[in-house]
Amino acid sequence: MIKSRLSFEMQPIEPDPQGGWQLVLSVGDPFDYTTPFRALLGDVAEALGQDRQTDLELPPYEVGEDFVEGTLRFGSTSLRVYYEHSLSYLALMSDSEGTLQDVADRIQRSAK
Repeated sequence: MIKSRLSFEMQPIEPDPQGGWQLVLSVGDPFDYTTPFRALLGDVAEALGQDRQTDLELPPYEVGEDFVEGTLRFGSTSLRVYYEHSLSYLALMSDSEGTLQDVADRIQRSAK
């Protein structure tokens, strides 16, 4: 279940400018450095049936961090993750549109 109680708007799956596909979640307000992206990513990992401690890889936290990249394992696949406070969004990226549709479906079910 998405526990962070953070409202987000899920955008349609689109081509990723760097190749593959991306699922974007618009979260909070731009430049709000208190938006808990890490907690939201942990909730997403659990919604996908993954363990937030072992399946979510992010760099060490830094005060004022922005433009953060990481990886979330989902089954036998690794999703690229990216979030930024400046534009206040979280992106999950994959080479497979079908994988991202599965991810989107699970996130939607968990957010209810």
